[in-house]
Amino acid sequence: MRNARAARLGLLSLICFGALSASAQVAFAAVQSVNYGNLVASATVATPLDVGDTLFLNTFTTETGALFETTKFTVGPGVGSFVGRAAWEVGGPPEPNLSGVIIDIFDASHTLVVSDTFAGVSAGFAHGTFGPGATLAPGTYTLEATGTSARAASLDVSLTFAEAIPEAGTFSMLLAGLGALGFLARRRLMM
Repeated sequence: MRNARAARLGLLSLICFGALSASAQVAFAAVQSVNYGNLVASATVATPLDVGDTLFLNTFTTETGALFETTKFTVGPGVGSFVGRAAWEVGGPPEPNLSGVIIDIFDASHTLVVSDTFAGVSAGFAHGTFGPGATLAPGTYTLEATGTSARAASLDVSLTFAEAIPEAGTFSMLLAGLGALGFLARRRLMM
């Protein structure tokens, strides 16, 4: 009798562990880097970006004038959100190295999906972020970086892709269900 209860509890534990494991995809993260040496440039990232992957854009140029860089990339299945950061050199007086920087992400029909949010200046660099919870469904996108360069400048952008963020209600239901299973298992062991 005791062995049967232990077997049921073991089976219940395996079911719960399997459900949790299935919700967390195992991914081998990769970094796709794009390096720009000109203010006006474009590139296409050939490999789709999956959960855990990072797209890293690195610009260093001695050119002056208008910045207009476009990077086309594809988000693979399973991706639903991302976090991103950008940093660009502003230097100091008499004028900033790079100013008026805007980083936008457009979908395949060139509809704006998300823009970076200015986060401040530190140690001669301005910073922008794509907040936690920024969403991107699988598909093709174009990242556009615009601004003006007055002298040698650098700009770095990184986007790291993740699974869709579950709604709070979904997570609460999962926890309630696991709690109910634990209660039932404990009750059966007491019998």
